[in-house]
Amino acid sequence: MKMKGISSLLVVALIASTECTSGNKIALNSVPEPNSVADLEKMISIMMAKIEELAKNNAQLKLNVAQLERNDEHLKSLLENKMEDRLQYLEAVTRQITPPTCETLASLGVTRTGSYLVDPDGVLRGDPPIRVLCDMKTDPVSTIVLHDSMGNTEVKHCPKPGCYRRRVAYDASVKQMNALIERSESCKQEIRYDCYSTALTVSGTNYAWWVDRHGEPQYYWAGSHAGKHVCSCGLTDNCVDPTVPCNCDAEASQWESDVGAITNRTALPIKELRFGNLRFKSQEANYTLGGLVCMGKAPSPNNPAESCSSLRKAGHTRTGYYLISTKKGRLDVVLCQMDLEDADSSFQLDTGARIAEKSVSFNVYRTSDLTSPGRIPFERTEVNIGNAMDPNSGIFTATLDGIYAFHFHFLSSLVNRDTMVQIRQNGATKGMMYASIDSVWHNSGNSFLFSLKSGDQVDVHLDRGGLHSIFARFVGYLLYPM
Repeated sequence: MKMKGISSLLVVALIASTECTSGNKIALNSVPEPNSVADLEKMISIMMAKIEELAKNNAQLKLNVAQLERNDEHLKSLLENKMEDRLQYLEAVTRQITPPTCETLASLGVTRTGSYLVDPDGVLRGDPPIRVLCDMKTDPVSTIVLHDSMGNTEVKHCPKPGCYRRRVAYDASVKQMNALIERSESCKQEIRYDCYSTALTVSGTNYAWWVDRHGEPQYYWAGSHAGKHVCSCGLTDNCVDPTVPCNCDAEASQWESDVGAITNRTALPIKELRFGNLRFKSQEANYTLGGLVCMGKAPSPNNPAESCSSLRKAGHTRTGYYLISTKKGRLDVVLCQMDLEDADSSFQLDTGARIAEKSVSFNVYRTSDLTSPGRIPFERTEVNIGNAMDPNSGIFTATLDGIYAFHFHFLSSLVNRDTMVQIRQNGATKGMMYASIDSVWHNSGNSFLFSLKSGDQVDVHLDRGGLHSIFARFVGYLLYPM
């Protein structure tokens, strides 16, 4: 019995050792009771073999776990790379299709108010797209650029003019905001100033102002009244004190407010706020500055547009050849490279091709002989497009700067006399045509190119000799507008 007690303790110890090593359990009832020392040694040998086998299995298991962990890390790395590639791809695609304003999003069917990416300065050029708040409930839809001073802010003790300063940092670059303003029908930015015994202006001294996008101080708090200190109540004549242009200027011993919207597109966005005139503890003030709100779509430029820039503002984004009107009466063919900045010298390239908005050409002739010297009039007109030719006086008046072509031909009608005809520009001789007395009938003529300014006059003048009826013909037309 003593042997059995000892053997049982050994077996329990071995089993416990096995459990700690491998985590596997061997049931006690599977181990037979030893009857002798030999049986006990045999049992121990068997148990040791099992422990060794379990240890090997445990080591292999650890190797398998380590391999799985390595595989897991590799899969994670692959997924992260895939996700990064996908995000970069989606970002690239997004930049190509990002609309310029919320108005464009609305036209595409988006109706939910929320935060969206827009690209006012053009796709794949300029600054990156910006995140704005699109208010789809307004009419027209609003594109709102937020900033870091949206909340109500207290103005601390500050006695001197403008001693409180708050520079405004927007969620968009200046270039993108300028482009948004140019694309929009209207823009505004609201300012609210709450005051207790604190004036904006006292006896002609401005204690408060805001700074426009050009860095200039402005003292108006509503509308677009540059150079004038006025608030909304001053514009409607309902301030608490009718002798001052703002409620706060009354310095009342109670809370007052001046609320207005700056609508001057050339001044927005507001870059900085300056306040002062808080000398005593009894004086209090706070302000709220709204985001830059732009609405609608800027009207299309004149057709044709005046430049590639105006075409871009109207929504044209493709590089190509366009007709623009840089001078009255003509159209120019230019290459607009819409992937470049407006300031780039290659953004708008002149091809040299010109088209007159109205054609100018004439063909007039005589029906009777002419022997009296002087300007040659014409009795018949076959063509007079643009009505620049007055056949009765024989004077052509240029309607557009350009290169003009003229042709005059005649048959002399007098014997023993030379015939001499001049073509003149503003009365000055520019060319001659001549028929000799050597022949009774002699045909003569010439062709000319003149560079004329609008209003210049051209005629043909009989210097001497004579013209024979319908053989005298004068033709002219605009060849190239300048």
